[in-house]
Formats: sequence, C-alpha cells, structure tokens
Amino acid sequence: MTGVHDAPRRSRTAEAGARGRFVIAGGGTGGHVTLALALGEELAALGESVLFLGTTRGLETRLVPEAGFELVTLPSRQAVGTRALARAAAVAALVPTTLRAGRVLHRARAQLVISVGGYAAVPAVLAAVPLRVPIVVVEPNAQPGRTNRLAARVAARIFVGFEGATTAFGGARRAARVRCLGVPLRRSMRDAFHAAAPRRALEPPFRLLVFGGSQGARQLNEAMIEAAPALRDSALQVFHQSGAADRDRVAAAYADAGVHAEVVAFEPDMPARYRWADLALCRAGALSIAELALAGLPALLVPLAHAADDHQSANARQLVEAGAARMFDPRRFAAADLVETLLGILEKPEQLLAMQRSAAQRARPRAAEAIAEECRTLVMDARV
Repeated sequence: MTGVHDAPRRSRTAEAGARGRFVIAGGGTGGHVTLALALGEELAALGESVLFLGTTRGLETRLVPEAGFELVTLPSRQAVGTRALARAAAVAALVPTTLRAGRVLHRARAQLVISVGGYAAVPAVLAAVPLRVPIVVVEPNAQPGRTNRLAARVAARIFVGFEGATTAFGGARRAARVRCLGVPLRRSMRDAFHAAAPRRALEPPFRLLVFGGSQGARQLNEAMIEAAPALRDSALQVFHQSGAADRDRVAAAYADAGVHAEVVAFEPDMPARYRWADLALCRAGALSIAELALAGLPALLVPLAHAADDHQSANARQLVEAGAARMFDPRRFAAADLVETLLGILEKPEQLLAMQRSAAQRARPRAAEAIAEECRTLVMDARV
C-alpha cells in the first residue's frame, strides 16, 4: 500500500522527507486518532499516499507509527479550556507552528488536507488556505467541535457522523457541501461484525458490559460499586473494564455483593465483548455510539459531564431518539436510578430486543470507505 511502511519504526519521519497526497490532520485523544486511522486505512487501500500531521504529545505518536503510517508532529498546544497564561502561549505558538505546517504541506506535495478535529488540526488548516490546498472536515460528533466549525468555513466538503450535526454547521451556502455518511470505524472493528454469528437468544442470565474508555471511568465505577448489593438477586452477569486505578475496588465490590462479574483494567478485544453483551453501560463518545450501532448493542449512556460543548449528550440523543438507548444526566447520575432502569429493562426482554434492533438500524459500516472515496474524487476532479 502506498504511504504505508512495512516497519512501523520507520513511520515517524522528519518533515523534510515526508510525502503524502492526502494529509490527515488532528490527534491528541484516542477518538481523534482512531478516526484518523480509519480514514488512512481506506485511502491506503485505494493506493493513495497518506501523511499524518499530529502533535508531539498525543496518542498519535504511538498509534500512528504502530499502524505503519508516516507521522510528522508539530508542537501544537490547546488553547480552548485552558488558563489565560496557557491560552496566550498557545496562541503565540500558532504562527510559527502554522508556518512549519505550511512547509510540511509544500514538501509533501499535499493535494488534500483532512481535518479530524482537535487543536492538532488547526495549523494544517490555517496553512492549507494560502497554499490553495483543498480542505475536508470529518466531524464525528453530533455537536461539532470548535476546530472543525472553523475549518468548515473554508472546507470543500464536510462529512458528519450524525444528521443532527448537519444544521450545526449552518448556512444555506454550506449545506450543499455537507454529507452525512456516518462515523468512520477502523477495519478491525468492522470486520469483526461482518461475518459474526447472530446475537444469542435473550434469556437469563443477562449480560452487562460496563466500560468507560481505555482508562475506565471513575463515575461509572463508583456507580456500579454502589449498585452491586442491589443486583445480588438479579439474573445478571457483568464484564467491567474499569481501568487500572479502580480495578481491585470494583472487583471486590462485586465479590462482596455476590454478583457474577469479571473485572479487567483493559480489554484488548472489544468486538468480542460487544458480541458477548446484551446491554452496555458506557460514555457517549462518537466512536462508542458508532460501535454500539455496528454491534446492535443497546446501551445505558452516561455522557461525560465536562465534554466540550456537551457534545457527548448530543451524541447520546442520537441513540435515545432511535429507541436504542437510555441516557442519564451525568450531573445527577445516581446508583439508585441506574438500578431501577437496569432492572426495569431486564424484566422485559422484548423491550431489550426492540432496542437491539433499533441500534442495528443506526449502523453505517461503510462510513470510512465512503468518505475516502469522496475525498479521492475531490482530488481527481481538482486535477481535471
């Protein structure tokens, strides 16, 4: 595949040697990096050269080289949500970082910049404008992030994961450039469900999957610790990814309550867990919502209370309004409410089955492929 090296250790390059007809800009968080890699995989499968532009601090410094792609890092800094001094430093650093991003785009002979959001994408977007390199925005959240809202002003195409995000970009002139194709997922996730066996028959004991990202979620952990005694007599099995910090406490709480549970710090095979479960308790990041739909797995969603622009609540509503999930207000989330809702659903398996069907109807497994194909068409059309 063009742009993909056989040896991951060769993937992180100096900017002078970087090449990539398609530059994917963004990073910092696992969500941004996973989204970027999903698109990179599809572009590489089409034979295109791909260069990743990220930060020196984000997860991309590990995950992108591991996937075999070229990565150039810039000293980008987060300005939004920081204190005044840090914000001023970030703004001051933006000019030299943007100039450096411009050099990268020029030397890479970039023909398209794809912004997946986050502060790491800002220098590449700003640099692309004077160089007349077309910009594409890929926004996975129902409430678009600030970087992508800015980039959308100059974008040739805007791809959104949820219909609700379409109006958030606003303006009749921009509406013609917006496409709702779904949230891009990596091939490993999609392939896991392509030939998967149908879900098991819904019968006791029911299976609950609890997860809060790779590091766990303290709020979910505490809720399940408190809820465990009330679940003693329920026909319930639990698999709980707690993160390393809370693993022993969570496991002890289940054991003391007599609840059948397996607790791990980290689960490397989430597709297998999605297939195992009948119901999930989790956050509402865009990738989690898309994965739940792909798996046809209903959920109890507790959005991250401090997520930027409350975008996780907007994401959660996409499944709630489809009848595939229930959402709790994270600021008033209580174990008693969780127990009442959980047991109420499990007492009516037909309701759980309907939620499964609704979740599956929201799946868009071809999102990454469709976006990559449209990006390629944009570049080809621009050369005509």
